[in-house]
Amino acid sequence: MNSYFIAIDGGGTSCRFALQSPSGVTYARRGGANVSSAPQAAIAVLNEGLIELSTLAGLEAARLGEIPIYAGLAGVVDDAVSQFVADQLPSRHVLVEDDRPSAVVGALGDRPGCLLGIGTGSFLARQTQDEMRLIGGYGSILGDESSGCWLGKELLRRALHVLDGILPTSDLVESCLSEFQHDVVQIMNFSFRAKPVDYGGYAPRVVQAARAGDTVGQELMVAGADYICSGLTALGHQPGEIVCPVGGVAEHYVDYLPAEIAATVTEGQGVALDGALELSRRFARQVGQETA
Repeated sequence: MNSYFIAIDGGGTSCRFALQSPSGVTYARRGGANVSSAPQAAIAVLNEGLIELSTLAGLEAARLGEIPIYAGLAGVVDDAVSQFVADQLPSRHVLVEDDRPSAVVGALGDRPGCLLGIGTGSFLARQTQDEMRLIGGYGSILGDESSGCWLGKELLRRALHVLDGILPTSDLVESCLSEFQHDVVQIMNFSFRAKPVDYGGYAPRVVQAARAGDTVGQELMVAGADYICSGLTALGHQPGEIVCPVGGVAEHYVDYLPAEIAATVTEGQGVALDGALELSRRFARQVGQETA
């Protein structure tokens, strides 16, 4: 097996790099990279990070050509994107996947269980001894149910329904409407320019309002929890199987889950970069066997 291997955890906000060598692990960090929305900029970030990593580890850049690289990256939607990225990185041995498997392995290690990956976006996963299944993670337009972005959108949608007289209001809705002077046009203009993180900025307010007893806040949290339960069922979650919440929003749903699921909630044992390192280790072992 290779004694050197590299892991990349690449998100839209930041990219983290780790190089495992016989003397330990060296880390580096760079800015965000999404290989679908901004591929050339993402490739530049990845290669700059790899050069910095090799410098910090005291390796000549030419050595990168022989070191296996595993990259879990935001924006990897198919094999074509994966191959495009792999072809642009300096090693002869590169495996590129989306960023969900890294999060799963980082949290669960080799344990069977389920993952609730819920932050600004969302996805659900289940890992067994034989396979890893992933659902969701389809982006803010068509998916990311239960996410911070989804909570923000649902709150603004409820605000519009209140203005139209379709649904009753609440303190949470009124606090939101006051920011827009109860003006439909201002809400619509916000939606034209808003990014997922902008909608996600409303999520803490929804969580806090629900905790304080606000009816709309509770309705939204219950709806998010219902999606989680449906997803766990689709994944084949078994009674007693551990569930790890990961991301800034996931843990806030625990109080809205059925007691039998909430009782199995377990803190993850590591982060996505830890998972990427483990997947890189496995890839390096596979490469070593193939080239032996």
